Amino acid sequence: MLFDRFESRTIIKGKIIALKPLHIGASEGGIDPVQVDSPVLKDWRGMPVIPGSSLKGVLRSRVEAILSNPAFAGKWTSCNILDDKGRGTSCNIDLKDIKNENAKARDSLEKISEAIAKQIYDKSCDVCRLFGNGGLASKLQIKDMNYTGEKIKYERRDGVGIDRDTGAAKNGAKYGFQIVPAGAEFDFYLVAENLEEKQAKLLNLVVKLLKDSEISVGGKVSRGLGQIQLTNEEAIEINRHNIAKYYGLE
Repeated sequence: MLFDRFESRTIIKGKIIALKPLHIGASEGGIDPVQVDSPVLKDWRGMPVIPGSSLKGVLRSRVEAILSNPAFAGKWTSCNILDDKGRGTSCNIDLKDIKNENAKARDSLEKISEAIAKQIYDKSCDVCRLFGNGGLASKLQIKDMNYTGEKIKYERRDGVGIDRDTGAAKNGAKYGFQIVPAGAEFDFYLVAENLEEKQAKLLNLVVKLLKDSEISVGGKVSRGLGQIQLTNEEAIEINRHNIAKYYGLE
């Protein structure tokens, strides 16, 4: 459990290819009569972008689902997405109780903070130790993925709102949404720091899920949109043996 000291860093670079069209919606309003109701998220150049936070969330959910399989019982731990009251849980960590418990100690503020951090870490599941939770910083960062092409031709598709009661289309509920065509390529940059052995294995699982095209991002995934694949993968390992050379501090 290291947060205040650099021990190691793993960098994964590559390309994300859209195997299926993508729709990552942007909340945009406008008066343009030809604008679709739901445009895709774009960067300052007007090019599509995949938020790193969106992909990270999908990956976390997928890893949690895998580790919930009985085959991993007793070997790996993962949060329950919903508790018995239907609320999201995060390893059942009560930060208030932990802080109150340590506030009674007569140690220095530094030792108390260290003790609190250790208790939070010890109570966290394997997934939270990598992806973070409400009391624990994530060891994994995924940068926003920018489109690497020079031009792009967006496509438009139509959708119809469904009445939940009748199961039929709602009258006047037709809408249009914008999609990024299949074949679009984005840059990929992931950083993981100070990983322990089990966290390194989970990182390998994350990379495998991306390389095997098991992940879909954005909206309309139930319609078959959003499938992506990691290609041209390059891994860079920085540790105590090569850190001086890597940063030019020899």
